[in-house]
Amino acid sequence: MTTTLDDTLITLTERLSLIVLTASIWSGRKKLRADDLGLGAGEIPSEELVSLGSKRLCNPDALRVFHTLKGQAERACLRVGTRFLGGTLVPNDQVDALSGILEGLKRDFEREVASFLAEYDREIADWISRHPDWERQLRAAVDPAEAIGTRFSFRYRPLVIQPAEGHRETLAEDVAEIAHSLFHEVAQIAVSLEKSLVGKDAMTQRALGTFRRIQEKLGVLAFVDPRIAPILALVEGFLSRVPRRGPISGALFQEGFGLWLLLGDEARLARHGAGRLAGDVAPEDETVEPDPDEACRVEEIDLSPLEATAHDPAPVLQEDLLGPWSVDRRALEAEPLDSFF
Repeated sequence: MTTTLDDTLITLTERLSLIVLTASIWSGRKKLRADDLGLGAGEIPSEELVSLGSKRLCNPDALRVFHTLKGQAERACLRVGTRFLGGTLVPNDQVDALSGILEGLKRDFEREVASFLAEYDREIADWISRHPDWERQLRAAVDPAEAIGTRFSFRYRPLVIQPAEGHRETLAEDVAEIAHSLFHEVAQIAVSLEKSLVGKDAMTQRALGTFRRIQEKLGVLAFVDPRIAPILALVEGFLSRVPRRGPISGALFQEGFGLWLLLGDEARLARHGAGRLAGDVAPEDETVEPDPDEACRVEEIDLSPLEATAHDPAPVLQEDLLGPWSVDRRALEAEPLDSFF
């Protein structure tokens, strides 16, 4: 069945809402200036060549709780939605439950802000005592607690998407990318299972929880794109056969391993979903004769039996731990996630 632009826009405007989440957190930093380091005029390199970075004004541990709450809010949105136009696209029947979760996280966030501001002066004094050689520079950079309080905010806004009259086609490309965004997010979730599956001969119930999260995410968004349903059917079929207790081994483990390989490759997910719709992938009860000329082309392997060769996912980079003086790399970053567990 061919999906038209009008069909996809009707789906977008009538069945989905956009959740825009913004959580602002004070960085605990200020720009590192030349006079902080006591450099003479002739010793200062051009700003075109060198950035002096930033100085840390308080213990980053005191701010960690805010990033944790922000991450929980982002994961809650992504559990039932997918990224779209800077927000999260969520089915309308999930909005109330999600709003309840976000409202609770907002209250927690605001409570932690009040607690942090009440201890702000002590936190600053403790940080300065840990770096006495920089007391002058740190004290000169400190703002009052009232000013710092304005740097924190937690807001979420459920919005209805409706293109302006005469501009329906402007959303066409964005709408066409919804499934790709979803497959990308599913692949990010699946990558976290590598240590639980590679080199093992059994799968734990905890690992199955990740498959169930993928099932939930695909299930609430299956109506967005017809390619999603065949992938969801594979996940549901596997989960319907696994035991509720104990490790999963033998043939079921092998099936789960093959399913993981499929779920961890967003491009293959899209091709497999499209292929099943078009009838290009043989049903599971049919035998597919291998083509000798294609034996070494991993990208062309039929995954309907869910058999493939393991591959290494892209490495996850971690930011180095920073001291009180550092180049401000966070200013160059625009958000996660990541993956979200």
